[in-house]
Amino acid sequence: MTRFRSSIAGVAPAVLFTTVMAALPLLLLFGLGFLEIDRGAFTGRISMHGYAAIFTDPFYAQVFLRTLAIAGTVTLLCLIFGYPIAYVFHRSGGVWKAAVLLCVLAPLLTSTLVRSFGWMVILGREGAINQTLLSLGILHSPVEFLFTLKGVLIGLTQVMLPYMVIPIMSSMETLPPALEEAAVNLGASRWQVFWNVIVPQTLPGIAGGVSLVFILAFSEFPVPALLGGATFKTLPVYIYQTMATLLDWSRGAALASMLLIGSALAVYLLQRIFRRLMPWAS
Repeated sequence: MTRFRSSIAGVAPAVLFTTVMAALPLLLLFGLGFLEIDRGAFTGRISMHGYAAIFTDPFYAQVFLRTLAIAGTVTLLCLIFGYPIAYVFHRSGGVWKAAVLLCVLAPLLTSTLVRSFGWMVILGREGAINQTLLSLGILHSPVEFLFTLKGVLIGLTQVMLPYMVIPIMSSMETLPPALEEAAVNLGASRWQVFWNVIVPQTLPGIAGGVSLVFILAFSEFPVPALLGGATFKTLPVYIYQTMATLLDWSRGAALASMLLIGSALAVYLLQRIFRRLMPWAS
């Protein structure tokens, strides 16, 4: 008991410091939404203006639902493209496994801002995609990718894909080879082995990847701001415009608080869903 108390006393200052440093900015952000701020200056009055505008104006509901739909779509696309990549990594060996891992990790070595500018060049009317499709005769006129939902989804999927692949890869690497061999020996087809043995065993990795990608896509700013343009409103983009351009810090703080609460609620709901899918993990 004495050793336990001494160990608790040793880590208590670090835990307390971390808690305060994490909680204090969040409390300040939440409280800022109750202050009346005029063009960046505090007027000395407390007001519900910041939060009231969010719940009374249907425009904010549209922005929130659009951001939610984009995050959900990107998460689904990353799962569709990411799971086969993780499976190829699991099945590969030697040089090929290293090559797949390098391809997955390489985008993380470049900032999201640089990759977004790269996609602006690729997706433009004179970009590589349009020029290739035009030269092959598939298109007769360039497709508008930039400043549309299509461009935002393409850019976000590419940026978020590694965050889906890595947890699934880690989960697959823990699979005992004997499970697949036993299923094959019992007469299961390759598809049955994949669907009934591999997928259930990799649900923890899928849960981690889905949660991580959804939260990151839900709060992503650079990609929607650059590929969507000034008129393409998502919640992070509108928070930036509200605070930096309109200088309405009270409403911006309230929107940021709603973004934080929405992210936390999404994580909670995803955990509940995956716990039902993984009763052995509860």
